[in-house]
Amino acid sequence: MQCFKCDQDAVQECPRCGALYCDDHGDALCDRCMDPVLAVPSYRVFRGSLVALLVGSVIAVWLLVLPPSVGDRDQPPSSLSGIVPTATAPRQTGTPGASATPAGGGTAASTASATAAAGSPSPSATPTPSPTPSPTPTATTYTVKSGDTLIGIADQFGTTTDAIQRANNIDSPSGLQIGQVLTIPR
Repeated sequence: MQCFKCDQDAVQECPRCGALYCDDHGDALCDRCMDPVLAVPSYRVFRGSLVALLVGSVIAVWLLVLPPSVGDRDQPPSSLSGIVPTATAPRQTGTPGASATPAGGGTAASTASATAAAGSPSPSATPTPSPTPSPTPTATTYTVKSGDTLIGIADQFGTTTDAIQRANNIDSPSGLQIGQVLTIPR
C-alpha cells in the first residue's frame, strides 16, 4: 500500500478521510485534511449549523406572526405605536339623523332626475363648511420675582425675549424690576 501523495509505503490511515499516507505527508491527519484551503467542517458541525439556522428562522417567523394580545387587536403593537398610523372612523357629513340613501332606495342621481322631471327645482350642491378660524392667541401676565431673567421667563412660557420686550416696551433686558407685571404674548 502506497501513500496517496508519493510512492513510499503508507504507515497510517487518516481517521478523517481514510487516505493512506507516509510519515512525510501527515501526522495525526493526512496533509490533505490539514490543508486550510481544503478544510471542510465535519458533518456534525455542518448539520448542527443547519439545525440552528432552522430553529432561528422558525423563532423569527413566530415573532413576526405572533397574534397581538386580546385587548390590542385594533391597535398596532406598542413598539410601533408612534410609527404606524391608527385607523380612524370616517367623518360623516350632513344633518344628524339623515340617511345617506334616499327613502326609495335608489341613488341620489335617479332621485334628482325624477325631481327635475316633475318640475321642481333641482337640489343645489351642498355647501362645504368653511374652516373654523383658529382662536386668537391670548396674552398671559407674569409678575417678576427675585432672580428672574428675561431669558428664563421667555423659556418658561415658550416665547422669545424680543416678543416680551415689544409687548412691554422694554428697552434693555436688564431693566426688569421685582414686582413688575409683564404681558407674555403667545
